[in-house]
Amino acid sequence: MRPSQATTTMGSARAYHLSDSRAKKQEKRTSLMDTTLKEMIRPLVPKQVLEMKRRLYFYFIDETRSVPLDVLRLDPRIPFAHLARKRLADQMELAHRGINWCAHTHSEIVTVVSQILRAPQSIAGVILEAGCFKGGSTAKLSLAAQLSGRKLLVFDSFEGLPVVAEQEKHNFSKGDYEGRLEEVQKNVRTYGAIEACEFFRGWFEQTLPSLAEPVAVAFVDVDLRDSLKTCLSYIYPKLVPGGSIFSHDGHLPQCVELMRNEEFWHNLGGPAPQFKGLGTRKLVRIRKPLRADA
Repeated sequence: MRPSQATTTMGSARAYHLSDSRAKKQEKRTSLMDTTLKEMIRPLVPKQVLEMKRRLYFYFIDETRSVPLDVLRLDPRIPFAHLARKRLADQMELAHRGINWCAHTHSEIVTVVSQILRAPQSIAGVILEAGCFKGGSTAKLSLAAQLSGRKLLVFDSFEGLPVVAEQEKHNFSKGDYEGRLEEVQKNVRTYGAIEACEFFRGWFEQTLPSLAEPVAVAFVDVDLRDSLKTCLSYIYPKLVPGGSIFSHDGHLPQCVELMRNEEFWHNLGGPAPQFKGLGTRKLVRIRKPLRADA
């Protein structure tokens, strides 16, 4: 290759790199603009319309998207026999159709369940759920807890949401997402493994201080910033190194702001968490690093 050709080639590569870099920056700006636009428009949309949108999505769209369950059935990385995984996925699908209504997608709950099943048996720790609504996620998590030989601790007021802060009233009201304890237990008894469960009734600030056991995996779906703050404040210090908290509130601006607050995590002590999906997905994974990673 002559020097002139090498120079031309290097110049082309540099130009391509700059072009690619500009494209990525533009994509990031566009994504940020889309997120900001959604946050501006959302308060203007009547709450009834948002609720109808959720119901339409869960009933008519997610019902047909069972591919994640097939992945669970076939995934060789999960250290359980194929028949055990197939039985689990079949039971989860039955629960999804039978419980009115499951406020999550198949993909989201399979992500959490897969993490439960992959948690090393050599590491102690319970499975924890904060905010269970009608018990759809509880039933599925209980099946995974039973298969993995762990307990599922379920924390909920069983009275719906508490008093809602002014800045969140455009989305929620006091008492929203109420599932009575008896109703939740009936659903878990019918579709899950209630013998793997222990229920804690009351507001999070009253019940979570009693948490004494290490936590391997947690699923938190609480909708409100203050509720999320309380849950993370008590659960994260108990989370085993390498363990994960999955927050189902990654679409809510106040909750995202809290999870991005470095001072909040610093005040909890221990290593700062690693995030996956923060600011881009509804389901956010919060991982406590191994001590060697910290």
